[in-house]
Amino acid sequence: MGCAFVAHSYMHLLLHWASVVLGVVLIALTRAPLVARYAQPSTEQQVSLLLSPEHSIALSLGHREALADYLFANTLVQYGLSFQEKQRFEATYKYLDTITTLAPTFDRPYLYADTLLTLRAIPASFQDYLDTRKLHERGLRALPFHTEVWSVAGQFAAYLAPAHLPEQYKKEFKLAGARAMARACELASNNANIPYHCISAARIMNRAGQREAVIRMLSRTLAVNDDPEVRKMALAYLEQAVSEREKERYGQRIQALEAAWKAELPHASRIMMSLLGPGPKVWDCAGAGASRRAGCETSWRDWSEGMERNPG
Repeated sequence: MGCAFVAHSYMHLLLHWASVVLGVVLIALTRAPLVARYAQPSTEQQVSLLLSPEHSIALSLGHREALADYLFANTLVQYGLSFQEKQRFEATYKYLDTITTLAPTFDRPYLYADTLLTLRAIPASFQDYLDTRKLHERGLRALPFHTEVWSVAGQFAAYLAPAHLPEQYKKEFKLAGARAMARACELASNNANIPYHCISAARIMNRAGQREAVIRMLSRTLAVNDDPEVRKMALAYLEQAVSEREKERYGQRIQALEAAWKAELPHASRIMMSLLGPGPKVWDCAGAGASRRAGCETSWRDWSEGMERNPG
């Protein structure tokens, strides 16, 4: 009876260890496929793991800029990995949409939107170009005085996008891009390339028949730019856009502006002078009645209108 008990115990122990070994084998066999499946989430999972912009605002608990910065860094990492693996990171626009909703004045997403959405290992779709422009337009509303955002949005719409768009969209994109570059020309910037984009914008608007817009933009470029080469090109296009009478009028106005600049603040830069405006004589322009008097203008726009009223 003792031998039977020992044999039964050994059998029970053997079955126990056999169950353990079988369990380990089963775990090993099922773990590898599960790891392969869930280590890299699918496109749908990537999108679903990100909350909507409205829920992301609530989740941020008031730290909207910090969450936006984290999500943008994650977007850059995911973009790099997908590019390396020659895959398409479908969640890019949803990430950028959420980021710019959390922090509308965070400029990096707008500046990198065209790269992240259209420069991929797999060719971009038509919707990618529409989404990029949508983000750029949001950036222009949020940062109306950000020269780089205007310039990047303009170059994308005028140069990059039209080559990949259906024919019916090309003209509208090009003209919108030229207008954005024209706005960039009106804003002070240290970017030496901006004035050259102004000349390109003038070409596009001129072909589209936007004559008045061309004249305003080139006049502004001449008023704030000191580069002789840029001024030479701007004057050449301005001469093509105006009649002989207008050409003479614009020439006289530029000469008068140069004379006022040299007489009042010869050591100031052209941009600084354009920001300061003309310097009226204080004693001659005292009182409310002197606000419209010739020589009492406080902005270059009023000064220009005064020259129109009093050409002599």
